[in-house]
Amino acid sequence: MLIVVVCIQFIRLKNQAQKTYVKSVRNFKMLSLLMENSHDVIFSVDTNFNYLAFNNAHVDTMKSVYGCQIELGKNILKYMKVNNDEDIAKEDITRAINGEVYSIIRSYGNEEKHQRAHFEATYTPIKSENNIITGVSVVVRDVTDQYNSQENLKRSERKYKMLFHYNYLGALIILNGRIVDSNDTAVSLLGLELHELLGMSLDEVFINLTDNPLKEKRIVHYHNKGKKIFILREEVIGDDKDPQNILFIEDVTQKNKAEKELIRVNNQAKVLLESAKSYIFSVDVNYGIVFFNTRFSSLMESEYGISVKVGDKINGPKYHDFFYKFRENFERAFTNRKMFELEFKLNQEIYLQSVFSPLLNEKNEIYGLAIYNIDITRNKKHETQIYQLNSSLEQKVQIRTQELQQQRVKLDLALNAADVGTWSYLLDDKFLCDSRFLEIFGLDSITYTIHDFLKFVDASDIKKVNAVVKNISDGKVTDIDLSFKINHPSKNVQYLQIFGRSRLNSGVYEMNGVCWNLTSQKNIEQELESAKNEAVKSSAAKSLFLANISHEIRSPLNAIIGLSNILYKKFEDTNQSAEFIEQLKYIYFNGEYLSELINNILDFSRIDAGKMSISMEKVEIINLIRMIVKVHEFSSVERGIYINLEIDKSVPEVFLTDKTKFRQILTNLLTNAIKFTKDKTDILVKVKSVGTNFIFSVEDHGIGIPKDKLKVIFDSFEQADKSVTRKFGGTGLGLAISKRMTEMLNGTISVESKEGEGTLFTIVLPVKKSKIKSIDKEHTLNLNLKFQREDIVLVVEDNKMNQFMMKALFKQLELSIEIAENGEDAIQKIKSKKYNLILMDIHMPIMGGISAAKIIRQELKETQVPIVALTADAYWDKRFKAFAVGMNDYLTKPINRTELLNILSKYLIKDKDLPKNYLDPNVHSDLIDEIRKVTVDQTMTAEAKLKRLNNISNLLQDYDTGFVKYIDHLSEAIASEKKVDLF
Repeated sequence: MLIVVVCIQFIRLKNQAQKTYVKSVRNFKMLSLLMENSHDVIFSVDTNFNYLAFNNAHVDTMKSVYGCQIELGKNILKYMKVNNDEDIAKEDITRAINGEVYSIIRSYGNEEKHQRAHFEATYTPIKSENNIITGVSVVVRDVTDQYNSQENLKRSERKYKMLFHYNYLGALIILNGRIVDSNDTAVSLLGLELHELLGMSLDEVFINLTDNPLKEKRIVHYHNKGKKIFILREEVIGDDKDPQNILFIEDVTQKNKAEKELIRVNNQAKVLLESAKSYIFSVDVNYGIVFFNTRFSSLMESEYGISVKVGDKINGPKYHDFFYKFRENFERAFTNRKMFELEFKLNQEIYLQSVFSPLLNEKNEIYGLAIYNIDITRNKKHETQIYQLNSSLEQKVQIRTQELQQQRVKLDLALNAADVGTWSYLLDDKFLCDSRFLEIFGLDSITYTIHDFLKFVDASDIKKVNAVVKNISDGKVTDIDLSFKINHPSKNVQYLQIFGRSRLNSGVYEMNGVCWNLTSQKNIEQELESAKNEAVKSSAAKSLFLANISHEIRSPLNAIIGLSNILYKKFEDTNQSAEFIEQLKYIYFNGEYLSELINNILDFSRIDAGKMSISMEKVEIINLIRMIVKVHEFSSVERGIYINLEIDKSVPEVFLTDKTKFRQILTNLLTNAIKFTKDKTDILVKVKSVGTNFIFSVEDHGIGIPKDKLKVIFDSFEQADKSVTRKFGGTGLGLAISKRMTEMLNGTISVESKEGEGTLFTIVLPVKKSKIKSIDKEHTLNLNLKFQREDIVLVVEDNKMNQFMMKALFKQLELSIEIAENGEDAIQKIKSKKYNLILMDIHMPIMGGISAAKIIRQELKETQVPIVALTADAYWDKRFKAFAVGMNDYLTKPINRTELLNILSKYLIKDKDLPKNYLDPNVHSDLIDEIRKVTVDQTMTAEAKLKRLNNISNLLQDYDTGFVKYIDHLSEAIASEKKVDLF
């Protein structure tokens, strides 16, 4: 303020200079001295902005910020024409001229050429003695440093707030053990609002947080968004006077997941590298071994005696012999930094295909090499063999060429002797032929065009012959192989064969060929086709005969076996005489034997026609063999023959095989052994497993087989001696069927025998072991079934004997039944009464089972009662027809007691109360037609058929229909490449 007063006094003294000159001069000098020695910038201007006075500090300042040299009396504003400095200065001075005393901070200066600084200026009006404002004095202080410091402080505060609130780390400010502030990241991570966090302690926020002070700790935190994994770090910031505790929170949940995933991927990679068939290792840029798999270490151990370790230098003395062979390839990979592969001979026996792959980081810098080596020794040996074969083949070609030249001479002679004509087609429809060609067409030796020969072609073939001729004329065909008919002038219709091949003769298209008469061959083919058709008809007649005769035999046989079984079960535990029980047993066993003979004949017929397929399943093989042996002991013990069974410990409990065929093979061998062995001897059955082969043998002490008959005993209807049939019985099909079935299972059967001493049959089957140790017993039949007395079964059967047998059987089972004589009778009964199960015979007078089932399902709308076909007809085409009208299952005669009990158990006990999802033939007719189409279609591949059948089977899983079993049978036949001939 003193400086302002000085300035005012300075002006006043100047105005009064004339009055007090001497005194003024002294005062002026004193004031000037004060201004010049002041550190502040001082200047004054009049009301027109012209300089009145200024000190040296102001001169220096104007020069530093504007680069100008100021003068007294000049307008200050003309020096400040930069940016809007002129307008600001004018505005500030005007305020003082208007009488205002004030201070303000402004920035002035030409920052492009000089510098711009911040100044605090105090403006004071200058007044005359009359109190009139005559100018303005200004005292300016450079506050640039202070201003910048304040601005830096503001920016630091803003930066701190941004870092605090927008940092990816959560931050809590702790004062006296309580949270006083939190950034947005911490609020989000902890799942709490800011007002909830403020005032809380760390123990309240984080459960079980015991460390205090907290350096660094990983914790698991739970909130409404689930489990989070945090790393907590506590730091102290500030100085000793004002320290602040900040707890930083880092969310490592995703990082933790990524680390676990990386570990899992690395483990998988290690497994893949260990399981690879390659020799794999990697090195760093200093040739230190970083990784190697087991195959590589085994190779180095076996070939070089080196125990490989991570960190070993592959270029060190230890690996000298190995590295020397690869040295140039290592250098090439490090230098070129590109992957390459090469073939490499490790030693005299081992060839490797090596791949050198540089390892690059994200900066495209190489940090190592990965080397993959594949053993191609076998391929190399094959290549050597191929080369040798090619060389040998070239020699053979040369020899063959010479032979062909010789044969060409012979061929010309043969053509002259044979009835084969030659012809040639040349440019411009020029046609040449020899005399034999003309004789084939019945023409004389004169010149003909190709169109002359076309007149003889039969009308039925003229179109295709003309098309071939046109292609020849246009040069569009390279080979022709054409048969057609002609109308011969004297021999009527004749069949000709034309063969031709084109070539370019000096660039010109031509075709040469031969022609011969194949009428005699055609006649033979027609005769063979006729004979084939007759054979097919004969085979069909045979199959029809077998089907009919088996049906006719099975119906009475069903009654014989069924009734004898009923009587046997009824009197077995009574006081009847042993002789009576024995007689019943003989009736039953002989009925079973007769059924077995019929089955053998039908099985052989199906095998012969290629209609039998295999069905692989899990089989408890040891239990099955013991059961088969036990069954045969009943007949062997009567003759004092004992069956010894030896099962090696190597035999697993469960195998994958065709249970039915295995049982029949062993049954046939045991039946033969018992039949031909001597009384009061023994039969030895041995079972063992060698590698992947299952081997069992049956050895007897019987009549033996002559050496000259060993080759024919596996033939159909053959026995070693015709007298054997008369003495021991049988069809001569047992061994033939066993051999065929063994071959279907990809096995072998062999025989060793000495006449008069005995015979040994050995079966070898390549059976795979099942990983499952036991068979599911869920469907094992409980023979002591208890049926509800109110359940009623309707048996539709026309045969009186079978009716009688079924009544007796169901009486024994304590189950109520009613009998219907035929399909028409069954329909009337169903209209008036509800039944729990219908057993329907297929072949009946008046109305058969198929027609009856169709009416029951379609017209009576009875869909809940299960219908099971019961017939002596065992062929699958009949089953298809039964399932197509809505029948649920199928039983064949003679009735197997166990199979019948399974059906009764299913529908009257287990599934009795379950709703029956019946397959409506009308609604699902397209599906049934699709099954029929897949069965008979000759154009579909086996793969396409199996895929389609699998899809259909999936669709049928929710229905109670026998088509599921039918599809399984059909799929097995297709998969086994067996002929399927059902319709």
